[in-house]
Amino acid sequence: MRAGKLFGMALSLVSLLPALSGQAKDWQLRLAKGSTVVAKIPTGLWETPRRSVSLAFGKRIYVVDVDEVLAASDWQASGFPYCGEFTLAKVSKKSAYSEVELQNSDIYLKLRFRKGDNLDREFQKVVVPGYWSRYESSEDFRANVFTVQAAKIFTGPLAQLTDSLKLSLLRMVCDGQGTLATEPYKGKSYLAVSLADDGNIYNSLRLNQSAGAARVINDRLLQQAKLFGKVAGLAGVDGVKFSLRISYENLVTKSDLHTDKLELYIPLDLTTKFANADITSQQLVDGSIVLVNDNRIQVPLAGGP
Repeated sequence: MRAGKLFGMALSLVSLLPALSGQAKDWQLRLAKGSTVVAKIPTGLWETPRRSVSLAFGKRIYVVDVDEVLAASDWQASGFPYCGEFTLAKVSKKSAYSEVELQNSDIYLKLRFRKGDNLDREFQKVVVPGYWSRYESSEDFRANVFTVQAAKIFTGPLAQLTDSLKLSLLRMVCDGQGTLATEPYKGKSYLAVSLADDGNIYNSLRLNQSAGAARVINDRLLQQAKLFGKVAGLAGVDGVKFSLRISYENLVTKSDLHTDKLELYIPLDLTTKFANADITSQQLVDGSIVLVNDNRIQVPLAGGP
């Protein structure tokens, strides 16, 4: 009886071999499914498919044409990568390309490869195995990412910041796909922080332009003003500028999808007073310049729905 069971198990395993070999052939990567990886491609080269914001199960979706990225010799120096890890989730073969899907709790990142000769070789050029901390300590990161980006971003008064503080600043924006720079405005110098889309699409039937700005300032920018205000003080600039995009849609008819550009210029003295609880959030905003699509507006923070 026992020998019969063993023989039956052996036959079952033999019957599975074609499926297993087919799965291995389709995978085409040396790294196993479920591996932890870091994507080296700068977030500025990620694209959202079709809509300005794409969501799936609460995650943002981004697509990268890897062949197009690798065609530029300086692609790695063009911007800062996402400061975090992904799980290697899926490899699929489409009619015109192969697609490798990376996932984490917030993002689906789809890497598309049009060349069919060696998917693994091309994949290894844009992804490294392991955690962000390991990549951040590598010579590749130091030479090809940090040194290049620091020279572009930390100019003027920001050049005096230490490397450790510069790296901390870059971390503060890059895990949210933001960017960092210095920017002149009306004769003053600002630490300019560009934040990525938060993935929300607001109901245009409930939120007008001012109310949408109020929602985003309350939810995202007030705490950021305290953090970046301290850095601006160390660097000796005149203030902090935040910029981001706000997406709206008629959620009843699923039409009229559009995006507003919000910019908030905050004087340095107000960030300090706000951080010390000497002024209210409304006083902070009233003393700042708020632009939506390049037009200055007033924003009552408690006035939105």
